[in-house]
Amino acid sequence: MKILYLDIETEGLNPFEAPVVTAQVLNGKVHIFQGDEIGQLKSVLESSLIVGHNLKFEQKFLKYHYGINLNHIYDTWLAEIIISGGLQAGRQGTRLQDLAKKYCDIDMSKEQQTTFKRGQELTPEQIEYAALDVQVLPEIMKAQQEQIKALNLEDTANIEMAAIPGMSWLELSGMPINIEMLEDLRIKTLDRKYKAVNKCLEHLKEGNKEQQRTLTGEQVLDINLNSHEQLKQVLNNMGIPCKSTAEAELKKFDHPVINCILEYKEAEKLLNTFIEKQKNYIDSTTGRIHANFNQYGAHSGRFTCSKPNLQQQPNSTEWRSIYKAQEGNKIITADYSQIELRILAQVSKDPAFIEAYKTGQDLHKLTASKIFNKPLDEITKQERQVAKTVNFGTVYGIGGKGLKKNLENAGIKVTEDEAKQFIKAFYEGYPYVNVYLRNAQRHGLENLSIRNAANRYHKFYAPEDERQKGYIKRQCQNMPIQSLCADMVKIAIANLYRILEPEGVRFINCVHDELVFECSEDQAEYVVDTVKVEMEKAGELYLDKVPVIAEVSISDAWIK
Repeated sequence: MKILYLDIETEGLNPFEAPVVTAQVLNGKVHIFQGDEIGQLKSVLESSLIVGHNLKFEQKFLKYHYGINLNHIYDTWLAEIIISGGLQAGRQGTRLQDLAKKYCDIDMSKEQQTTFKRGQELTPEQIEYAALDVQVLPEIMKAQQEQIKALNLEDTANIEMAAIPGMSWLELSGMPINIEMLEDLRIKTLDRKYKAVNKCLEHLKEGNKEQQRTLTGEQVLDINLNSHEQLKQVLNNMGIPCKSTAEAELKKFDHPVINCILEYKEAEKLLNTFIEKQKNYIDSTTGRIHANFNQYGAHSGRFTCSKPNLQQQPNSTEWRSIYKAQEGNKIITADYSQIELRILAQVSKDPAFIEAYKTGQDLHKLTASKIFNKPLDEITKQERQVAKTVNFGTVYGIGGKGLKKNLENAGIKVTEDEAKQFIKAFYEGYPYVNVYLRNAQRHGLENLSIRNAANRYHKFYAPEDERQKGYIKRQCQNMPIQSLCADMVKIAIANLYRILEPEGVRFINCVHDELVFECSEDQAEYVVDTVKVEMEKAGELYLDKVPVIAEVSISDAWIK
């Protein structure tokens, strides 16, 4: 396959607003194309291996303006993060000028970057600048590929590169949002907030009469509900010995004022963090939200998201309903069922875990029976919830203090000693899991690296103290599991892009192991079947001891 080195210059960062000014291609020598010439590159770009830096950007602009799909990609930015074992994820040092200095010993200036305007004749300085962006790529690629081969990371590189077109599909598709519903929710939430404020002040006045002062003849309480110190003080005066005003701390106390404060905090957060900000992200051209997804944003290889973060949204049906499909469309939501625990069963080879998934047992009930030493049919709902929290917590190396907090957040009060006993009983009940996790900790600490079942490489800095050693041990338990899920998702995205994007289906969100699509009503059942098949096929590449199940639903909005 022909190799072409590619870079583009645009008038801005938004493909819906900014035009492409130049496309520079290195093929023996540098060729700079402008205007309609760029569209004529479609055939050669689509059939060649395209090498570039952060090619998601190029793909979005070329796809939107010229209908060009970069089908075969090598991205020097992603390659650098892969080589670093994930340490460079989300960090400085991976820009093109950084790699040019590292691999070519060339100092690149970016002063000309914002000077390109469509229709204007290029200056000698702009031509030199545009040419250099592709001239450094062959040497960078060669050096990186040598390291990728030496580290046995070809599989990881293939997974990442194949997923890039799917990421451009995701960002171009955008998340639909119903502006009228957003405004209605804003008004409703403001009403909730003011009612909660009035109720709070009534309770606080009653409980702090001696703290009140007279102002124009009216009894008032001089307190700012957003001041943690003031609020803690007046609550202490009322006989509520809270150590802070954090939600988890306040939930420890049974008093009418606590419910009012929590209601106020929830409304305030929804307004300030989501409602008021979300409308600023709606694109004026499309009327949709086009967030930025970083496919290797976390050390583990998982996605991160920003502007806005669509991976961290309130889980209430009321909020999710604002992400409503366009008229005549449906939203398809798919995620893996208990995928991290299934991966743990696979890699640990624990017979009880494997048998539970093979026979369709309720794993959380099974764990509860081991923790509480009771028959399965006698397990209560609360005991199952305890076991569920323990099951998921152990994947992350949770300790007694953390489990106690998680259980309290679920409304279950236990002591730290009880939480530690639950964890101990879990490991005794699943000895293969215990051995696997301990071996992962030891291997990672000794080698300062660990790999997952897909051979993805995770590297760690040398620890300087016991706290950092503890961090590495916890990461070595979690990363091989979390990152394997990320690999499955990326493989599924790459395959679904080839199948569904040509059909006009939109890929609108990705929340770790959850994929969300928008399609016409007529396509809905086809998309459901296709997504389920491809997600399960991606999982089955690595899981052969337990079944892989993708749960898929159809709705009018982003709700399950």
